[in-house]
Amino acid sequence: MIRMSLLLFAGLLVASAWAGLPPPPPFCPSGSPAVPPARPAADPTSTADLDVAYIERTPRYDYDAAKNNPAPGDAVTFRGHIRNTGDSAAASVDYEWRLDDVPVASGTLTNLGVNEERVVTWAWTWQAGDHWIKLRVDPNNLIAESSEVNNEVVDRTNAIIVGFWVEQSVYDYFHQYQKNLGVGSNSWDDWARRQMGYWNQFSQQAVYPTTPNGVLDRVRIDKIVVVPDGTLPLAGGYPTNNPDLRDRTVDLMWGFPATLLDGSMYSNHTSVSTGNPFYYEGSLLHELGHARYLIDTYGFDVHNTSSHHSVQIYEGSVYVAGSSYMPFIAWGEVLYYNKYGMMMSGGYDQGWSEYDAGALNGIAGQRACCGNCNAPGNIGVFLDDLPANNHLRITDEAGKPRRGANVRIYRAVGGSGWYGKTIDSTPDLEFTTDNAGYVLLPRNPFTSGDIQHTYGIANGIMVLRIAHLDQIWYRFQEVTDFNIQYWRGNTQDAYYTISVPGPNETPVSADFDGDGDVDQEDFGHIQSCLTGSGGGPVAPDCDNAVLDGDTDVDNGDLDVFVNCISGADVLAEPECAE
Repeated sequence: MIRMSLLLFAGLLVASAWAGLPPPPPFCPSGSPAVPPARPAADPTSTADLDVAYIERTPRYDYDAAKNNPAPGDAVTFRGHIRNTGDSAAASVDYEWRLDDVPVASGTLTNLGVNEERVVTWAWTWQAGDHWIKLRVDPNNLIAESSEVNNEVVDRTNAIIVGFWVEQSVYDYFHQYQKNLGVGSNSWDDWARRQMGYWNQFSQQAVYPTTPNGVLDRVRIDKIVVVPDGTLPLAGGYPTNNPDLRDRTVDLMWGFPATLLDGSMYSNHTSVSTGNPFYYEGSLLHELGHARYLIDTYGFDVHNTSSHHSVQIYEGSVYVAGSSYMPFIAWGEVLYYNKYGMMMSGGYDQGWSEYDAGALNGIAGQRACCGNCNAPGNIGVFLDDLPANNHLRITDEAGKPRRGANVRIYRAVGGSGWYGKTIDSTPDLEFTTDNAGYVLLPRNPFTSGDIQHTYGIANGIMVLRIAHLDQIWYRFQEVTDFNIQYWRGNTQDAYYTISVPGPNETPVSADFDGDGDVDQEDFGHIQSCLTGSGGGPVAPDCDNAVLDGDTDVDNGDLDVFVNCISGADVLAEPECAE
């Protein structure tokens, strides 16, 4: 949910998959997982630890400026932040810069004090495309350290820019206890990089029909600002969502106030589990997903609670919600769970869904648009990505069309609370399926206005009542399917199928192409199958042309066929072949 603190979100972690994820892999320019480089073994007896905290890129550009990115040929400077998080000073510390894994510069720091941070730089002439900048400290492994895994940062140069503001107590707390996880993490900076590493890992893994190359963007930490306790937010808003509303140089921001330490959110210092925010705080990725413009997909869920009934439809005297027409599926109140789930539905350890990934790719390569905090002005604008013509087919479970079925649409209007919805008993649209089982829906059958998904209204879901041969079914339909089709390039015509169980009409045996009529196309098939009286055997694909019960295709079969002819787009009579 937007505008909710991380502290509140800590209690919302779903129990879908509590097993820990593997550490985020390194990334290579091709986008496929790179082979992890060999790491020297950490020295558990050492108290030394050198840490590359993050890499910033200058000059910085406001996301809403006329020029908000470097252009090819521009001079840029990478500024790497190296910290000594060990317990003793380091007399001499080497470092190395690499671009696309090719060494480009190196240097040495002397007398790096305990908890001291220094900035090293490398200048580059900006090039378009995906490039990887790497800063590694102690590249030749001359210093025995308690952790070697935090010695480098690798960022994609054109990644989405992330900024974090953290109050001093939180920063110090993580430095004190992160080492207890035993994963080579020794600071808040290490923890923050792990979170963004998971974002990038999930993006790489989000390979679906809609996003065959995964999520195209990557993120990088460009700014970490440590501030005194009690100072967030710095310019109004919420301390988490809006740590510094004056800053327009980052695309995503989040704040970490000292009050996060008041409860038990970060109290587990040893469990390497996706259920432990001290290791992996999935709610942070969810909230930054909002800051990028993603919506809560759990807002498509439908409940009839004691305080509000979302579905208020009657079938005659039967109240549909909770009946056999539309049974509860959980907790005596849940009528429907959203289709795509995963990260933006509360499945924080499951990565980006196909829907999340498709939406993210809709703004791939773009800076923040209408704000860089949760929630921006363009949150959910993709809900109105709808094909011009939406062809909905109603079939039986065998895929055969339900011809002449009555389809009624009940739209959602506002309701109480976040993503409130009310679906009353008056249908808003009504259709009859054609011979092939199709109805043609308009661009937006969900509402006469815009799709809304916010406090008090979530109208991107509708109820369909399907009636055929004295049978009645109710089904939910999300706008997400329409958006997915649009993103796949089906902006003019998109096709969907709903299959419902139960008897269907007996198919007309002479309707060889299954379009509901018997016409010239069907005659062409039987003509090609003719064997003459006593001829045969018929070809394997001509078995259906034997209409009179014998073993050939002759005049007897033609007589049956002629009796069934209805003409194009006219329903044939099921009894015509009797």
